[in-house]
Amino acid sequence: MKKAITVLSIALVTFSAHAQKVAPLWTDFIAAKKSGKTPHLPDFSYAGYAFSEREIPAVTGKKYFRVDDYGAKANDDLYDDEAIQKAVDAAEANPGGGVVFFSPGKYLIAKDEDAKKQIRISKSGIVLKGSGSTAGGTEIYQANMRINGRQFIFKPKEMQTEKLTTIVEDAGRETFSVVVKDASKLAVGQDIVIHHRSEEFTRLYFAPLELKSEWSRLFGDKGGMMVYEIHTISKIEGNKVSFKNPIHLDIKMVKSASWNIEPYTALENCGIEDILFNSNWKSYPEEFIHHKNEIHDYAYEAIGMEYVKNSWVRHCEFHDWNEGIFIRSGYQVTIENTHFRGKKGHASVHARTGYGVLIQHCTFNGAQHHGAGTGYSAVGTVITQCSLGTDQNFDIHSGQPNATLYDDIDGGVFYNLGGPLNGHPHHGKYLVLWNFYHKSAKAQEYNFWDMSRRRNYTIALPMIVGFRSDQKVTFVNEGINQLQGQEVLPKSLFKAQLEFRLMGEKSNK
Repeated sequence: MKKAITVLSIALVTFSAHAQKVAPLWTDFIAAKKSGKTPHLPDFSYAGYAFSEREIPAVTGKKYFRVDDYGAKANDDLYDDEAIQKAVDAAEANPGGGVVFFSPGKYLIAKDEDAKKQIRISKSGIVLKGSGSTAGGTEIYQANMRINGRQFIFKPKEMQTEKLTTIVEDAGRETFSVVVKDASKLAVGQDIVIHHRSEEFTRLYFAPLELKSEWSRLFGDKGGMMVYEIHTISKIEGNKVSFKNPIHLDIKMVKSASWNIEPYTALENCGIEDILFNSNWKSYPEEFIHHKNEIHDYAYEAIGMEYVKNSWVRHCEFHDWNEGIFIRSGYQVTIENTHFRGKKGHASVHARTGYGVLIQHCTFNGAQHHGAGTGYSAVGTVITQCSLGTDQNFDIHSGQPNATLYDDIDGGVFYNLGGPLNGHPHHGKYLVLWNFYHKSAKAQEYNFWDMSRRRNYTIALPMIVGFRSDQKVTFVNEGINQLQGQEVLPKSLFKAQLEFRLMGEKSNK
């Protein structure tokens, strides 16, 4: 044992002589976690399928429903929408769902321009699986534009919105419990939403930063940033309710509005894998211009996943789309090993109003104006180990998402962020850029709380660690900027936080 320890020590010394610096914020995070204090960094490890505590399941044990058996036929000139929907319906009728399977070849969808027509998945346990996303695999091709019509929609048929109880005491960020007025309608294992909106809290949250009157959604009796955090109850002790995942903002009691706890309803264990999604956007006789009109922004939209939990998209490709994947109120969702190619369009992957969406090992290649992004109350979104094109911006689409991580990213820029002016600021607190390698054609200056320019860049005190760039980049009004110009350790904050958490949970068992 002593010999093994000695060898390890020598290896560590040799490594450290040539290694990057350990980021001070990482040292602070570890010390705070061990002492029970609040770290400066959010804990981003609660992201992805099952909070990344286990792998996405293989589907080999599920019942298969082959679209060919329901009338679809690859590589012909006939449309396959109805046959695909019949296969989905059959899988939904099966207890536990099933795999809707596509043989190799090209399947046509969207025989007209009716945007109300979609292939709808409305029950849990449904996986769309192809025979591979590369040559010789499965291609699903949208032939006609359907403006504002996502072609595959995962969404429950019924939603619950009633108030279950209210929170009655302040609670700190990165803590795990709240005190409620009445816990009688709550249960261990239940998924809930912490919901709040008020101008009063908004001003407390952003203080001392100035808020512009043009950001009109923040003000008035029905205004304010919307708080929408999804949590799973792990323990109930009287009126104290504890969660599996941390709260990512400071809950403060205000007189003007209550902090409500509401039910979260979602489909579970739904997925898409091993499919090439393609469209006829490539044949439209104009090159993409951002926000030129509805055709340029929304003509060809592939996937909508709304109110889904423990779900995924993996090993897919998206070629020639105005929009690839739209996620609304996703909880513990993973997008991985998925790639975007072809004619430039509007948006690639967008996550809003959810908690813990993980986008990892994806490439965006300048194929959309926006690389992976977030907006509108999303919490704990993680984009890690992905690549963007030169001058391709990430998408922070206003509506005050908070606690977002861009981690070990190669390429991309921060200008031309999305969202309407009345929905600004673009982002709340705790946007973290960790080992971000910025690629642009010319030098850039980012003023992260710019009160003079209309669109850019209203991000509340971002935390920047290990930022590098191929052109000169300067910052104004950032929150923290550590070790600019050099890559830091750990290389991936998400991976390091996850390993730290899982090791701690294992040792406590």
